[in-house]
Amino acid sequence: MATTKITDLFNDRYFEIPRYQRGYAWEKQHIRELFEDIKEAIDSNSSHYIGTVVLSKCSTDPKKFYVVDGQQRLTTITLLIAQLLQKIQDGDTRIYQKMHYIKKGSQYSLKPLERDVQLFQQLLNGDLSATPQNKSQRFMIEAVEEMKFQIDNLQNPEQFLDAIGNLEIMEFIENSEGDAIRIFQTVNDRGKSLSNMEKMKSLLIYFSNKYLDKKYDDSINAVFSDIFELYDSIKYNGGDRIGINLIKRQNFTEDNILSYHYVTYFSDNYEPSAEYVLKTIKQRLTDLRKGSNFKDAMADFINQYIGSLKSFFTNLNSIITKVGIETKYYKLFVILNLSATLYPLIVKLQEKDILEKELVGPNYAGKKFFDLVELIDVRVYKTRGTDPKADIVKYVSSINGKTIIEIQNWLLWFNTKWMSKEQFNASLSVNIYPNAALNHIFVDYCESIRGNMYSLPELQKIVTTLPTIEHILAQTPDFNPESLGFDDMEDFVSYEHRLGNLSLLEKSLNSTVQKKVPLLKVELGYDKSFFEMTKKLASDIISKQSFAKQDVIDRTEELKKYCVKRWWADVPEGLPDDVISDETVTEEL
Repeated sequence: MATTKITDLFNDRYFEIPRYQRGYAWEKQHIRELFEDIKEAIDSNSSHYIGTVVLSKCSTDPKKFYVVDGQQRLTTITLLIAQLLQKIQDGDTRIYQKMHYIKKGSQYSLKPLERDVQLFQQLLNGDLSATPQNKSQRFMIEAVEEMKFQIDNLQNPEQFLDAIGNLEIMEFIENSEGDAIRIFQTVNDRGKSLSNMEKMKSLLIYFSNKYLDKKYDDSINAVFSDIFELYDSIKYNGGDRIGINLIKRQNFTEDNILSYHYVTYFSDNYEPSAEYVLKTIKQRLTDLRKGSNFKDAMADFINQYIGSLKSFFTNLNSIITKVGIETKYYKLFVILNLSATLYPLIVKLQEKDILEKELVGPNYAGKKFFDLVELIDVRVYKTRGTDPKADIVKYVSSINGKTIIEIQNWLLWFNTKWMSKEQFNASLSVNIYPNAALNHIFVDYCESIRGNMYSLPELQKIVTTLPTIEHILAQTPDFNPESLGFDDMEDFVSYEHRLGNLSLLEKSLNSTVQKKVPLLKVELGYDKSFFEMTKKLASDIISKQSFAKQDVIDRTEELKKYCVKRWWADVPEGLPDDVISDETVTEEL
């Protein structure tokens, strides 16, 4: 352990980010904080401590080191120095003295993860034209853009460059990566906070390193390398490219998926935080240490856990990939916005290779387990508006040993328990406006009118129009309710949020029609709409030259019948015994 200056850290050394590390993850605020640190060092005319770096030696090259901790900081400093060197006049001889930060001969001083090497080198050479292919590449490009803005405001870039070289960093160098990771566990990081997933990797390495003779260090590192890459794919594709609301949130990280996986592996907590998961795994390993044959037990637990964790990430990534290419997955995750509580369930169904299997029994011909997930979300989570996490978690944690028919019957039971046919009918007959499934229901209804499903480009177009739920008879009417068949204003208010008074309309058109009467709305918006149900509505209004209470009643019945038929899944009376009972169906998954 030693404190060293940045200029000495880079001197005659090459760094490589091991494949098990996560991608580059610094955001604008981290870049700005680094600039403030450097400015403070200049203002105080002193060196400035910026954190730690933990390195492991390469067994074949004494000048090469693997970065176990500090990769975010070293990557950022390398990129920053490259931008400063491009800013300083080419004739300044000091540029050549500083080039060792970037290159030593033909070899770059820092090699990031393999998938990011080409873009990283382009950025070092001043090329920002590349299109990012993953989350870490997007962060790199945004970091360099912020650096350029900050550098443009510097009065003395040369002084700033010198100050970087004088920054101090605590350096730990170990002979093996396992030893380096043990050191990393005890070192406080500066910059972007470590995720609990990263701490989980370190925790498992620590137990392998200390109690299992380092036997599982490499396999743990390999698994977490894949996990971090899978997460980057999930976040980039699901959030940035596809626009799944849950995944595109800034606070959705690999820690969320760590928690989703936990409820499929343990059953003691139906809403675990990532911190709870980490604490539980640590306690489980500590308890295993107390056993007489603890090495075998600990090795089995570590291998089973990391295998299950990787499988969960792999299958979630497979599902997200389908969202980008298959219309029904796009509708489920983007239009309906599948409830977070159902993520563990759908991933386990995918993992068991039954998500696309047809349900058992003649009453469910053509229906798949995927359809069960969708209708549970529509009926229970969105229409009823409840979130029975305990039931879902308790079952999902035990699903591995279940047969196809057991899983099918439980999901049917769950749907009926939390939203019976009678409850569903009742919910569709009253105020439905707050229902979070309305966009999905109406898009599906539009498809039934046109006679075929929307293509993926059409669905993506729908999302870009920002569809809104339109009240045909306005919520703040400027008409006399009695003239449209309502008893009085109170009677109208009891009908205004019912299915029959609602349709789907693009946001721009909604703002145009606003409080207009239905006949005016046809010309100003409904006829221009992309949605078949709204265009059909326009024709109906023109045909009748009005839209009144009886139309709301009739239309509510029409839509209600469609919904009850479309989102079925009540166990019909007289269902054959081979569908209800597990005794005659014994297919193991």
